[in-house]
Amino acid sequence: MNAVPQGGDDAELRRRLDEVDALRRRVLNVIPHALRTPITTLRGLSAAMATASEDEIRSVIAPALNRLATQSEHLLDDMLIAAGYTTALPTAPPEATPVAAVARAVWSELGGGELHVEGDDSIEVMAPGGALFKVMVHLLDNAVKYGEPPYIVRIGREAASVVIEICTGGSVPAAELPMLGEPFFRAEAAVMRSAGLGVGLTVSRCLVEQAGGTLSISAPDHGGLVVRLVMTAADAHRAAS
Repeated sequence: MNAVPQGGDDAELRRRLDEVDALRRRVLNVIPHALRTPITTLRGLSAAMATASEDEIRSVIAPALNRLATQSEHLLDDMLIAAGYTTALPTAPPEATPVAAVARAVWSELGGGELHVEGDDSIEVMAPGGALFKVMVHLLDNAVKYGEPPYIVRIGREAASVVIEICTGGSVPAAELPMLGEPFFRAEAAVMRSAGLGVGLTVSRCLVEQAGGTLSISAPDHGGLVVRLVMTAADAHRAAS
């Protein structure tokens, strides 16, 4: 029989149990809500197929089912990555990826108003194929949903690294800042404004770290939020190869 932890060991056990309980509550708070919409839509589309014509199935229902399957696949991948399953990370080989072009392409899809991209448009980073696009989707989508204008992407160089800063206006309570990168955590303002899993920053950090970079979050004194990525520059990678 295992001995019951005493003293400091007991306190450490309680701390770990509290962390597990907090994560459990975060998971239960966000995942059912995130899955309800795709599952309800799937049920509706399935029911519609019973009375739909072949043309309606081919032109309307089938494309909708494909979009729903893709959305559900992305949700599952994000949950697995946030939970630490490395098998869900991209497997494509690293490739030179233009930062500014990816940021603008993602922003165009989001339709979030005006985006200010500052820096050299020719700067590229090394990352698995599609990884930077997925990171930008999460970070810029968060900016639109939970931040305020101005929306800024700054791109610069520090020696062999590329520094990318995604900056938004608004305010973040100091007590919530350390929790923003925690999986399945959603700030109070985020819960009130939009549905979500609360894994965007966690998934982004995992993808950036897979590419050999770092992700950090800060709240400047003048307000707003800055997500800072440091990644390997493509030209530095080529020079070292």
